[in-house]
Amino acid sequence: MSIDFNNTYPWNSLEKVTIDGQVLIKIPKYYVKYGIIPAGRENAGKKGRWVSEKKLSGYHIHPAFVKNGKVMDCFCIGAYEGHNAGSNKAGSAPNQTPWVNIGGFANAKTYCANRGEGWHLQNIYEIAAINILMMIELETPNVQTAIAAGNVNSSAAAATGNTAAVWREIHEWWGNVWEHVDGLTTDANGVYQIFSNKMDGSYVSTGVTNPGSGWITEMSEAKGTNFDLTDVFLPSATDGTESNGTYGDYHWTGKNTVLYRSGNWADGSYVGAFTFNVVGGASVSHSSLGLRLAKEGTVTDELAA
Repeated sequence: MSIDFNNTYPWNSLEKVTIDGQVLIKIPKYYVKYGIIPAGRENAGKKGRWVSEKKLSGYHIHPAFVKNGKVMDCFCIGAYEGHNAGSNKAGSAPNQTPWVNIGGFANAKTYCANRGEGWHLQNIYEIAAINILMMIELETPNVQTAIAAGNVNSSAAAATGNTAAVWREIHEWWGNVWEHVDGLTTDANGVYQIFSNKMDGSYVSTGVTNPGSGWITEMSEAKGTNFDLTDVFLPSATDGTESNGTYGDYHWTGKNTVLYRSGNWADGSYVGAFTFNVVGGASVSHSSLGLRLAKEGTVTDELAA
């Protein structure tokens, strides 16, 4: 049975909003479950994700909708890659030059936070929450095949909102320029450190070592105190041959790194919504490395569970 996603929550409640003059897409809160598809259903025996408007048995709130252990009603993501809006503030608007050569990860965070309370650099959980919805709707993680390649075979970045790499009005979600991401680092041994799913600003060690560079074949399912990697997409296995990849995207590996996502204008098929780059340190600044704004929603009295 086909699903009309335009009339199904939360897809039907994604909304373009303007806050402080910045164009954002509001992602309403949802609960998620990860497991094996039961017998009698399409793709039975394979791993799958389910989302729900309400907390059903076996579901938990996705951490993208958590702050200090309590649930938020939504979060908002920049509809466009960040641009320099002046006064050391990142902006989100069409037909702008993506802001690159930022001066490192700390500056990327600062230029987003300078907009005021609740504004921040996109984080690992927000990206995953969007990618879960995208993958369910498209029935594949390979967005270059399902939607469009985007700006990935050219000599320069395009102005924001001017490529075909668009999903539900989120523009340049892959390609054009790399984007800094908060909430995920690797240590001196290449072990992933991730934001606690209580979203109190602390990091927890996952004990999972990122694999060698290659085409992504598996994502980690590790769980521990205050983290569950089925909520995100952290590569745990790769292959050197593109046709052996299962996500259609590439993973670059390193140690003592921060995370970049998306890919740039010249990365070709390596690019995608699940492309994962942990090869650079926090001080790296580059002509193809930018950012994307995000904004917290309203915290409720509900405890995250």
